[in-house]
Amino acid sequence: MCSFCDIENKVEQLHLFEEEYYDNLINAIYEGKINLRQLDVFTYNKIAGKLTEGVFKGFGVDIETTLYNSPDYKMLNELRKNVYVFSGAKVYQETRAVVSLLTDKDKITSFSDFKKQAKTVLADYNQNYLSAEYNSAISQSRSASQWMEIEKDKETLGMLTYNTVGDGRVRFEHAMLNGISRPVDDKWWDKFYPPNGWNCRCDVTQSDDAIKTDLRGFRTPDTVPKIFQFNAGKQRIVFSKKHPYFDIADRDKDFAKMNFNLPLP
Repeated sequence: MCSFCDIENKVEQLHLFEEEYYDNLINAIYEGKINLRQLDVFTYNKIAGKLTEGVFKGFGVDIETTLYNSPDYKMLNELRKNVYVFSGAKVYQETRAVVSLLTDKDKITSFSDFKKQAKTVLADYNQNYLSAEYNSAISQSRSASQWMEIEKDKETLGMLTYNTVGDGRVRFEHAMLNGISRPVDDKWWDKFYPPNGWNCRCDVTQSDDAIKTDLRGFRTPDTVPKIFQFNAGKQRIVFSKKHPYFDIADRDKDFAKMNFNLPLP
């Protein structure tokens, strides 16, 4: 079962970087050694590695112990690549946010003020945001693994039913989806296969006897975030291109196509 449906659930905070790391990175950005054309590879590798760890945890196996070129291997390889591309965009955005602090109304920010503000930004990206992203990596890769099993059994178990946990913490838009049954191959699952939000706990039940829900006149909730309107197993991704991290400045879009010169696995 997906264990991430209530956004109010407390997420265990990750502490991937030591205080010394923040000091060194802030100094490097202030001195111009790290910038939007020279991102920090150490930060990138640490973040991508942690999110990849989440992928393997959610999927149930890691790529090193999976038979080469097997369906599981191919899926894990695609999910891992997506996580690395996402990590590149994340490091770009956090660097962009810190670099913007170097000046204030065309005046150069003092180092002491810059350091204080930069630490807050870096803590948001590498603790608060990263903790939620790690949990999402777990749930989306679990979803991808589950979808592979659903595909295997769809000839005999051709129906899926959307289920919430049913307690008082279920979000309204997820409650609207509760009980909807559609065929496995229905395009409805391209958008609304769980998880459908940060910390979504929703799940599906596969069967051969569920009655197909008539969706004529049904208005699907528009509050399900677009960054979650995808099927991890079908699209073989953990993070959607609709995520704000992929909102790249026009001048950097060609650079982004090269993954910001950051290495892929």
